[in-house]
Amino acid sequence: MFDDKDGNFIKDFQSTGFDGRLWEIYLFIFLFENKFKFIDDVDRPDFHVKKGDCDFFIEASLSAEKIDEEYTEEFIKKSVKEEDLEIQKKITDYYSIRLGSVLFSKLNKKYWELDWVQNKPLVFAITPSHNYISKFLPPSKITEYLYGIKVITEETDDELLHIKDETVVEHIHKEKKIPSNFFSHPDTENISAIIFSNNCDLHKFNRMGYEHSLSEKELIMIRSGYKFDDNKPNAKAKEFAHQIEKGKSTEDWNESLTVYHNPNANIPLDKNIFQNVRQIWLNDEKELDGIMMKHFVYHSITISSEIV
Repeated sequence: MFDDKDGNFIKDFQSTGFDGRLWEIYLFIFLFENKFKFIDDVDRPDFHVKKGDCDFFIEASLSAEKIDEEYTEEFIKKSVKEEDLEIQKKITDYYSIRLGSVLFSKLNKKYWELDWVQNKPLVFAITPSHNYISKFLPPSKITEYLYGIKVITEETDDELLHIKDETVVEHIHKEKKIPSNFFSHPDTENISAIIFSNNCDLHKFNRMGYEHSLSEKELIMIRSGYKFDDNKPNAKAKEFAHQIEKGKSTEDWNESLTVYHNPNANIPLDKNIFQNVRQIWLNDEKELDGIMMKHFVYHSITISSEIV
């Protein structure tokens, strides 16, 4: 049973806090489906969970849309239609800035100083929700920000060849500038890992609900996007499209979720507590390494229409 810790859940869910509360529900279902035990004996951080001998905390947040958001849906669609690459780059740069700002704000809360959090892993969970296209941008940008590493590849036919890794020093959007490599910043040693997903929206819940026959309506629901090609590990993202049907499961709550492990964490998070989840860490050579899900979806869109 989802616990309304602060008593504001319904109010927020029906107002400007909708996206944030939806993210909390998503995380709750993800944890429940992956057999985590909910302790939830304190009012913060958002989740206190346990699996096996691993007892840890999760604080959820997102990059929310601003009232004076510059990159509106209309503006973004116009730049895509006009193939304005300069604007598209600015939107991507803005993405890194917004996610970085959210994590920095959470860092300033110093949850690790709370008596009940001390000596336990602390995880931040974040999802992009600041504009129309934020959930469709490459998740590689959050990887670059967290580790300060940009992977340079070269396309040959349908394959991606790893050329080199470049160090990312900072992220810039107009006058705003933030340092990269979040896990190297002061106090981040108190953060064990970052959970990230760009697949938390109403479309996700609608698809899952429809597949489990929770809707009495008959719908034509088409999902399309790009996913990992498990037949060709070094290949470019594979395009897909399929119809969502009642009683036919095509996805789960793990699907687009990534756990980024902090190489400098005072209390590392046990990698073995997560199954069938994409995980990233730095190996002994300080290179990006990890585990990839067989059916990992990078991003997707869903179009639906009721049959009348």
